[in-house]
Amino acid sequence: MGLSQRKRERLGAFLGELPVAAAVKLFAAIEADREAGGKGLPHDALLDDLRRKLRERGATPVRRPTAKRTFFEPFEDFFISIRSGKKRRAQIARTSLDPIWRVMMTDPALTETAMAAAALDDAYRGDGDVKQLERSLFLSAEAGLSRLAARVKESEAARASLQEALGGEDALADFGEIRHLMEAAEALRTLRVVVPSHSPSLNEEQIYDLRQLFLSVYEQSPSIAGYLLLALKGRLEAPWRALGVYYHLAQSADERLMPARETVMALPESLFEDLEAIARALEKAGGGDLDVQSAKARLGWFIDYADGLARHAQKAGDNVFLNRIEACRDIAGEAHARFVEQALAAMRAALPVRDSRGSSRLAAPRPDYSRTVAPGVLADARTAVALLVEAPAGARRLGADPGLAEKVLEDASKHALTYANDLVAEIRAAEGADRAAARTLLEQTMSVIDPLLDRDQAGLIRDRAAAAAVTV
Repeated sequence: MGLSQRKRERLGAFLGELPVAAAVKLFAAIEADREAGGKGLPHDALLDDLRRKLRERGATPVRRPTAKRTFFEPFEDFFISIRSGKKRRAQIARTSLDPIWRVMMTDPALTETAMAAAALDDAYRGDGDVKQLERSLFLSAEAGLSRLAARVKESEAARASLQEALGGEDALADFGEIRHLMEAAEALRTLRVVVPSHSPSLNEEQIYDLRQLFLSVYEQSPSIAGYLLLALKGRLEAPWRALGVYYHLAQSADERLMPARETVMALPESLFEDLEAIARALEKAGGGDLDVQSAKARLGWFIDYADGLARHAQKAGDNVFLNRIEACRDIAGEAHARFVEQALAAMRAALPVRDSRGSSRLAAPRPDYSRTVAPGVLADARTAVALLVEAPAGARRLGADPGLAEKVLEDASKHALTYANDLVAEIRAAEGADRAAARTLLEQTMSVIDPLLDRDQAGLIRDRAAAAAVTV
């Protein structure tokens, strides 16, 4: 069961309002339902949002260990909730995990793995040598996945069957990447000790330990060593902080790093691929109908990502990377300008009007309180207004001229103020049900336009509306 970007953001807002105790209980209940095979909930989306909200509030959800969770744990820094565009290295969709595990538990090549998983689950529920059983799970999985990969390589029919079982070409690629990462499992577990999850930065001791771990793994497999560095994008507080680690390694006097330059370079290249992908997504979104919720979230993420990379590049005096960031900002800046224009239209959509029909204000359109504004239109308008208010600052952070954004914001504020004042006049002139409908529209309107008005303006409008409502 999938969720649109808009629904995910609204769901995230709701989950963020839950008390920590309730959120933890909900997390456990959703996980239990997913493991029991429940189909009625978007389990992954709910769990991702809850996990993030709990971490933001300093509460890590307690998760019951299972063989499946133990198996995937070393690779979780590569998991992504939503895949947009083509499959990329070190990006494994969470939607691929259930099909991969199902194949591992049912394919004849992995019979020993299924038995090891069952024994480990029994041990988690009772007593037993858990550590030994965990080792058995990984050893049997590595051997079984190799057998399955060999079978698929030899037979096109076997490959097609596995692809169908996993749910598509991208999921098959995720499967292949996890099989490749099996030899990295131990190193990735060590990385989790060296770099705790959500670390804001690394101290000198951590940098030293990371360098030693990287060099040790590089001697065995340059490819796996590259994955160690790419995992930092998921382990650090924000992915762009990994660029600082790159500069530590690239500027190190350790001669052992010289042969590994190309492997180390994979980290900043991946970070810039992220930034360029977000910029292209903004460019594409700006060419179509505005999804206000998604546009605001994407813009905010891009601006934070670009600023984060730029800070590290400036500190290192890296003009090449700074130029790449500016090129992405140019693309995003053009999309931002289109979003701002569209946001004004989204705000207007929540402020319905009708022709004045002989009104004393000539042909000026009047607020239409007879029309119902859908909740989704109201929610979009509120987000659009937030985007408009932030637009000048956003343009500056993108390196663009804020003049256009300031002009659109000024137009939006004038329109909002005029509309609210006209609506007060409609309340005064109406009676009975019409007056009640006009008051309802004013309440909805103020919930949308309030950020565009200063406190005195908003207070005066509400006072005048209250007085108009009791006019005989």
